[in-house]
Amino acid sequence: MIEWDQGASYRISPENKKQIVMKKIYYKSDEYDQKITSIETFRSGWVEVDGEEMSYYLDDSYDPEKGEDVWIFPITDHEILDGVVGDFEFSDNVSEEEKEKLSPLIVESGVQIIEEMGWEFEDTEVWFFGELQITKL
Repeated sequence: MIEWDQGASYRISPENKKQIVMKKIYYKSDEYDQKITSIETFRSGWVEVDGEEMSYYLDDSYDPEKGEDVWIFPITDHEILDGVVGDFEFSDNVSEEEKEKLSPLIVESGVQIIEEMGWEFEDTEVWFFGELQITKL
């Protein structure tokens, strides 16, 4: 893939549009293993990283089909632009009753509405898919 230089910074972005997926994960306050994941696809974006540690995160084993969660990289800056598709999914252990209650509210008001209903934000993942463009800055 690339030989990362210590002390150098790099900009990483997908080569094609709509290859960035942001996942925001929420859990139910009294049932931690119950999750709702907000999934949004973005048209474009990039992350800037410190090359010193990147060999631990991104190497020749990168699979463009599986992608990579770039939010775990040693990011120094980022820009994610133009959300184009949004969706959400429930973990398998969320009851059908709960799904039927929450789904129309999420569609109407956005996934953040669940924070008013006993769900809490847990984590964000930002996945890059496809071939990556890596530029030394």
